[in-house]
Amino acid sequence: MHRDQPEAGMTQEILVRNGFSTKKLRKELPVLTRKYILSAILALLLAGCSTGLISQPFTSPSKPSRLPDPNEVKELLIQMVDEENRVPGIVVGMIAADPQERWVVGYGRLSATDERVPDGDTVYEIGSITKVFTGTLLAQAVLNGEVKLDDPISMYLPEGVTAPEYEGKSVTLLDLATHTSGLPGNLYHITTFEKMYAFLSGYRLTREPGSSYEYANFGMGLLGNILFQEAGQVDYEALLLERICRRLGMDSTRVQLTAEMQSRLAAPHTASLAPTHLWDNTAQAGAGMIRSTANDLLTFLAANMGLTETELQPALQLANTPQRPSVGKGKIGWSWQGSIGLGWQVAANTGLHGHSGATNGSNSFLGWDPERKFGVVVLTNAAVDMDYVARLLISKLPFTLVQDAPKDLASYAGRYQLPDGNIVTIRVDGTRIFIQLPDGPEYEIFASAENHFYLPVSDLEMTFYRNDLGEVDRVVGVVEGVTYEAKKVP
Repeated sequence: MHRDQPEAGMTQEILVRNGFSTKKLRKELPVLTRKYILSAILALLLAGCSTGLISQPFTSPSKPSRLPDPNEVKELLIQMVDEENRVPGIVVGMIAADPQERWVVGYGRLSATDERVPDGDTVYEIGSITKVFTGTLLAQAVLNGEVKLDDPISMYLPEGVTAPEYEGKSVTLLDLATHTSGLPGNLYHITTFEKMYAFLSGYRLTREPGSSYEYANFGMGLLGNILFQEAGQVDYEALLLERICRRLGMDSTRVQLTAEMQSRLAAPHTASLAPTHLWDNTAQAGAGMIRSTANDLLTFLAANMGLTETELQPALQLANTPQRPSVGKGKIGWSWQGSIGLGWQVAANTGLHGHSGATNGSNSFLGWDPERKFGVVVLTNAAVDMDYVARLLISKLPFTLVQDAPKDLASYAGRYQLPDGNIVTIRVDGTRIFIQLPDGPEYEIFASAENHFYLPVSDLEMTFYRNDLGEVDRVVGVVEGVTYEAKKVP
């Protein structure tokens, strides 16, 4: 489940592809934090501060690899486990098309008393990534004609349970799936169906359903219950197994662990690496109770990416289709400013589809890019933010989001002066373009449209403008909702 305030990653701002050697990476990685880079950017805007194991790919690709070198990724994991002591163990998996590739890297141990190295078959709790599966189950039910997205939830509640309304407007299944129901976010104390329905009957909405986004675990848990009951299943897991896991061959994805899966479990740990327990709330299973492996999640990504033929494809496409804006309360970890499908969050600046997951003893990330056809999964058994690992991996991939790539990158190179006098430097090297903040590291930026670029490790977006002579003379950037302008100088 998402926590309201996950810890900031300690190493999330280092981009290996930007020229850091392994030795330099190990020296500087613990120092440059997300807090530092965001504060540095914001300071520039506001005040002008100057300041394992590796699996084989699907096939031996005939084209050069598009994915990061798994051996380099392992070096990062060694840094996190051995030198920073951030997590007991961690597994990273990536998948790509054209060429079709897939690998998994694991490093560390399953627990303080279990020295086995985690791998693609190690079981982790995936927390709120569960919501993506619940959204897919809703999409299937819609396509099967069992429910409609605009059905009010009152149609599916037990007799005697009253669904809250706001000025006559009912909460719908779509509202639950897109966190726009108006129901409260985190009600972890509600652990039984009786308590859930009692709360629902007594709750009074404070706004119109569908009018605004607020991340709500309770709503997604309720949706999971509605779906399995309407399908005539005994519980959420039975529906999950029948309609997704068995059809995709995901044999290590369940809610309740089998004895064999238990033997492969990466035991959960708190942020201070103290042993803890798995999250257990069957009344809200559809919000965050799935346990899975990197191999199974890569299989799920492959289906979403269209790399495997499956009867689930129409449901997967519907689940990934944006339905509502996702701007509001409860955006945790990765910045998902943009839109939301049925469970899947869609980032406006990158087009990435994904979801984070966090419990008291684990952290995870699942994401894929429909344009560039790659996917990434990150799993660890400690309550420490891992989104930055996904950011780092994605930053190492070539960004070709649009066909209208800048035709003359060289014209963007130069020095740009902020109103306070500080200088931002833009450097071009062949087909790549970089930004350097005053007294800060250099980062590669990527084109998302003609003259428009963004920085993956933050929300920074920037647009270059030309004067009447066709010469680039200024750049306008936006980060965290703040706009700045820098003029090109000699």
